Amino acid sequence: MRVFLALDVPMAIRSQLVLQQFLMPVKRKQPPENFHITMVFLGETDRFRLEDLDAALMRLELDPFVLHLEGLGLFGGAKAHNLHARVAPNPDLSALYEKLLRLARASGFAPESRRFAPHVTLAYLKPGTFHQPELEAAVARDAGFRSDPFEVSELLLYRAHLRSDRAQYDVLERYPFSAAGRALKQYP
Repeated sequence: MRVFLALDVPMAIRSQLVLQQFLMPVKRKQPPENFHITMVFLGETDRFRLEDLDAALMRLELDPFVLHLEGLGLFGGAKAHNLHARVAPNPDLSALYEKLLRLARASGFAPESRRFAPHVTLAYLKPGTFHQPELEAAVARDAGFRSDPFEVSELLLYRAHLRSDRAQYDVLERYPFSAAGRALKQYP
């Protein structure tokens, strides 16, 4: 199974992102239920390899922190392949990313080593399905986009199912940042 660690995006923020999608001249828009902020992509694995990481994440102790989205962007340069909303820089988010990388490596995973660019994907772009200058103009027009702030208090382990038309993501596990959050999770 293909798995990754991510942060969820609350429904109110998803609604703001759907509006931004509506304003963009693209076809392959992500469904709102797929909105998330990928922290660490773990790749192909099985449940047995996840045991050490799961144990470490169950002991995660962090304070909740607040994020917001700020601006839109494109990955891929002259051949854009991803339209996204950027996550505003946040030292707590960067510290979480570094911590998760260490935990993943200590558990035997080899996460991709590329620059951390936190974002929420709004659309995957397929050549021939959009006009890049028009899309770049729309992204520039909405450069002032800023979401409401939202609190992050748990990490999610997702499984990705890749399909021909789009990906589907299932939550395999939730990891509240605090012992109190874990106690609530165990005793609803």
